[in-house]
Amino acid sequence: MRTMKIGRIMFLVLAAFSIASCSSDNDNEDKVEQVTLYVSAETGTYQNVPDNNYVEGMQIKETGAAHWMCVSFMEITGFTYERGNEYELLVKKTTLANPPQDSGNVRYELIRIVSQRAVE
Repeated sequence: MRTMKIGRIMFLVLAAFSIASCSSDNDNEDKVEQVTLYVSAETGTYQNVPDNNYVEGMQIKETGAAHWMCVSFMEITGFTYERGNEYELLVKKTTLANPPQDSGNVRYELIRIVSQRAVE
């Protein structure tokens, strides 16, 4: 009798742990949103991961960000960077739930160019 009570208690404890450890379905979904992205007229450099060389790229930041981030000139799908111009872009930002190991977890796709201004 006592062993059955212990068995039932152990079963309930294991069942509780199993239920608690299940992740939400939302953790496995990409997050998609529209954001405003600013592109600086000045370029910068970033470290290219495969060969550890420093490469020239464009500087971007989202609304409210304090610092510029240097990324590849091809980082924003559908956008072609022109030197000496600063941009305000409306983009679709996709944060990947399960990104590939060899790349970042954020993808940008141009919706439209809000403004473009030549800087001297």
